[in-house]
Amino acid sequence: MPLPLAPPEAQPLVPCLRCAKCCTYVAVGINAPTRPRYATDILWYLYHEKVSVYLDGDGEWCVMFESRCRNLADDLLCRVYEERPHICRSFDNTTCDVNSTAGESITFREPRHFLDWLKAKRPRVFRQIEKRFVPPSLAAAARP
Repeated sequence: MPLPLAPPEAQPLVPCLRCAKCCTYVAVGINAPTRPRYATDILWYLYHEKVSVYLDGDGEWCVMFESRCRNLADDLLCRVYEERPHICRSFDNTTCDVNSTAGESITFREPRHFLDWLKAKRPRVFRQIEKRFVPPSLAAAARP
């Protein structure tokens, strides 16, 4: 007779005052690379330093610019907390990417990694951009 198993214990949430990761970048939603134009936009983002592209566990895409908020103090407290913008008020440690329980997320920091993903997950789009929009050195890297 099989016995019921106890559910695994939930991992404790990382508190905002120990992390403050959300105050070290700016993220803007972008289109998923379902068309050549959107895929080449992502390549363009990734050609820039301190820029990455993030695919979250819910399938949402964003471009991220590494840039620490000038109001974040060394003790990870916000210097303008009472007057912080609306977007800051929407963040909390139950919905942040550090504590997310959504599916697997991916951060692309290099064009080659994105092209590898694109070739595997969206081969039609990859083929459409490969000859005209991908430098030969990157196209060769994305081949098996």
